[in-house]
Amino acid sequence: MGILINLIGAALLVLFAVYFFRRKSHEKRINAYFCNAVRLYALTNEEDARIAIITAAKVAAKRQRGSMVKYLRGMASDIKKVSENDSKLNPLVGKFVESSIELAEEISSREWTTSDIIKQKEELGTINSEYLVALDKADPTIFAKKHPQSFK
Repeated sequence: MGILINLIGAALLVLFAVYFFRRKSHEKRINAYFCNAVRLYALTNEEDARIAIITAAKVAAKRQRGSMVKYLRGMASDIKKVSENDSKLNPLVGKFVESSIELAEEISSREWTTSDIIKQKEELGTINSEYLVALDKADPTIFAKKHPQSFK
């Protein structure tokens, strides 16, 4: 009987470890999806990428959203610094920086309900079903596949 209890305990421990590992892996892929969407949006101003950014953030856990907001703000700050010496980039950068601030505020504005997430995913699916399928699979490569010139 004691051996059976030990085996059950070991099996539960293994299942927990597998679950934890898969969850962490999924979170990393969602973060990569988000970062790639931000990059594409910064380079192309594609509305589909903007919606993908919001959707990925709403799907993420609160802690993960916090890191996404930091990334978005950091990206905007870095791009702004780089563009200060190039007057041709200023109008494009200004729009991205402004939009990034709005996105960061929307993402961090509140806790998202399941209903909010479903509506947001429906919006992404209507605008770009490939981006939604990739988000559901936590596949960050979709943006590079659709826009290889932006990921060289």
